[in-house]
Amino acid sequence: MPETSTTQPTPVSHFFFQGQTLPVSITYLQQKRSHLRIHENFMQITICNDLSHHQVKQQIQILLEKLYRQSLTKVTTETLQLLQSHAHRHIKSIRIKKLRSRWGSASADGNLNFNLNLAKLPLEVQQYVIIHEYSHLFQMNHSAKFWDVVGRFDPEYKLHRRQLRHYEKTFREKHPQ
Repeated sequence: MPETSTTQPTPVSHFFFQGQTLPVSITYLQQKRSHLRIHENFMQITICNDLSHHQVKQQIQILLEKLYRQSLTKVTTETLQLLQSHAHRHIKSIRIKKLRSRWGSASADGNLNFNLNLAKLPLEVQQYVIIHEYSHLFQMNHSAKFWDVVGRFDPEYKLHRRQLRHYEKTFREKHPQ
């Protein structure tokens, strides 16, 4: 039997990914697996047409979290490998979590944690946060020495920090808690 496509109300009109606001196109098909694909200028989501509105929203959330986690894992891994090639520090663990109030954190024993929502930000801002947390492995405070370390890894860190603050404000306005 051929798959049929139906149109139903879309629960959202756009999502953030790597600094872009991408319009969403949702296709409902008779299939069991849902898919999310990023195209040049939009996000394509394919969902089973037998799901309730609540189940559709849950499935979209699962797909987005998977996309964000995969993307941020790649960026984090590549950025930390580059940083370690220039100035090595022991990293005990790297975790990507749903953090409520922080973009990242670092502990003295080498644990680095990153907010899953970083994947929504532009690549250079994601890298700034990774550099910021990695720099804490050298200096566990926000002293002038700490900012010197950050500046060696990211000469444009002041710009990236301002951009991060801009996105924080944008997300608070669009998604009030």
